[in-house]
Amino acid sequence: ITGFKGKLKEKALPLYGQLLESLKQSPFIHADETGWRLNGSNYWLWKFSNKSICYSHIDKGRGQKVVEDILGKSYDGVLISDFLSAYNRINAKAKQRCLVHILRDLKKVTEYWHNDKEVLGYCKRLKKIFEDSMALYKEYLSKEWDERYYTKRARLNDSLRDFAFPNPSKRILKRFANRLKRHKGEILTFLYIKGIDPHNNHAEQQIRPDVIFRKITFGNRSLSGAENHSVLMTILQTAKLNN
Repeated sequence: ITGFKGKLKEKALPLYGQLLESLKQSPFIHADETGWRLNGSNYWLWKFSNKSICYSHIDKGRGQKVVEDILGKSYDGVLISDFLSAYNRINAKAKQRCLVHILRDLKKVTEYWHNDKEVLGYCKRLKKIFEDSMALYKEYLSKEWDERYYTKRARLNDSLRDFAFPNPSKRILKRFANRLKRHKGEILTFLYIKGIDPHNNHAEQQIRPDVIFRKITFGNRSLSGAENHSVLMTILQTAKLNN
């Protein structure tokens, strides 16, 4: 079985490379990563995908260099991701940070400071901006943008731009506010570029089979096994996306 997988990987390597090149030409890419084990050592499994291609890569690193090695120094599309710092300095046409991650963090903040009216007020106002943004996105999914859309979009963008990011002594909220301030130009991209999701759910769905595989097998025992997994999962998941 091991020999068969190795031979299959060798046969599939040209297609593996072609799929990555095609992915880099697409207007958007979802990116995500999860922990991996290789012979007992910590590695990372990376996923880069759109609606028709899913590319897997196992690497020792979790930093910016891995993303650059995969996508290149510059990507002429929208990079959709969570808030991992590895994506911060990647040169892309635009970026979209996952709103679902922000809403999850907001929920944690409100649960932690559930008796603090100032914190609750801040979170409530911010949550409304994001919920209104996603409602506008869903409303215009199947119709053309018009003057009403542009007016609402401008109002939402102004609300976020003029939002008073606090500098509280409460550590959990300070970290959250600093993150929003750093990435506020990458939060409402989906309202300006059609066809872009406001979340990174697609990447999380694509990485889910690997998470299940990891729980069953505990990862790989060799570099060749990791390479086999990267190539074969790329082929299988891309085929599945294309029915």
